[in-house]
Amino acid sequence: MYKLNLKDKKILYELDLNARQSNSEIGKKVGLSKEVVKYRIDNLIKEGIIIKFQTVINYFKLGITKHKLYLQLKDVNKEKLEEIGNYLKNHKKTEWVAICTGKWDLIVSFLVNNINELDEEILDLMNKYHNYIKDKAVTTTLHIIRHLREYLKENQKISSKSLVYHTTKDKKEKIDEKDLELLRLIVNNARMPVTELAYKLKLTPRIVEYKLRQLEKKEIILDYKCHLEPRLMGNIFCKVIFYVSNITKPKLNEFINYCSGIKESVWPQKVIGNWDFELDLEIENYEKFQEKILDIKSRFSDIISNHEFCIISKEFKLDLFPNAYPKV
Repeated sequence: MYKLNLKDKKILYELDLNARQSNSEIGKKVGLSKEVVKYRIDNLIKEGIIIKFQTVINYFKLGITKHKLYLQLKDVNKEKLEEIGNYLKNHKKTEWVAICTGKWDLIVSFLVNNINELDEEILDLMNKYHNYIKDKAVTTTLHIIRHLREYLKENQKISSKSLVYHTTKDKKEKIDEKDLELLRLIVNNARMPVTELAYKLKLTPRIVEYKLRQLEKKEIILDYKCHLEPRLMGNIFCKVIFYVSNITKPKLNEFINYCSGIKESVWPQKVIGNWDFELDLEIENYEKFQEKILDIKSRFSDIISNHEFCIISKEFKLDLFPNAYPKV
């Protein structure tokens, strides 16, 4: 485990707030020179705390939908689990692939254009690994919230910019091929300079800047963040699955807002499928995790009919856009 000091946490929070900030801008906010900020960021990358810098893209606005496949496996050893994980990691239509403990052993998130496309991908996977799959569940994501890592701020004032979200109700937008290439480039390289983006796209920096502004204005690009490894910071990455019943819209909104306000929360999601809501947490330990679950169940005992949980042990992949280009 890497011991983060206060300055490291402040830098990570600023990167989570807006990963495209310059080292100079971050330095002014945290009280360090741009050279020291660069050194500390490079060191956090070297230590594996920062996995990559990502752009949060509202793929719903481009007609893309998100679905998660949960798999309970059987007769699987470590080597076979790694094989399945790497197969899904290299799949062009997967967004997130993770191994977990709990009821489910593997979670796969697909980004597809329609339900038939999803059906084909699941059938291909089942045909390939049917001997190792005991049970499965599928959910469709309706509403995603990207929560800032407020736990990095300790006792500092909470930022007013705390939530970025997108839903299946968002207005569809049209983009050209260069916009699409730009999104694929920047999704895993959020700090890539405009000059480098321009070189790769064979455009001028001025045109790239304009395209970025337009994508932001249309809310196709929602945010720039850092993808962190919580375990190296002494945290565990957990997911709670909630089944709800007898719920009204105001009560549902109250429930979602409460879960989204938990400082360890990172990706609250309203879904439709085998259950109704998922809450991802990066939290200090299992005991704290249990406390959060008990608190939520106590506050909303009238609507929570059941819950399950998973603890993520390994992430093979997190690409926030289909066919994203890798980190460079």
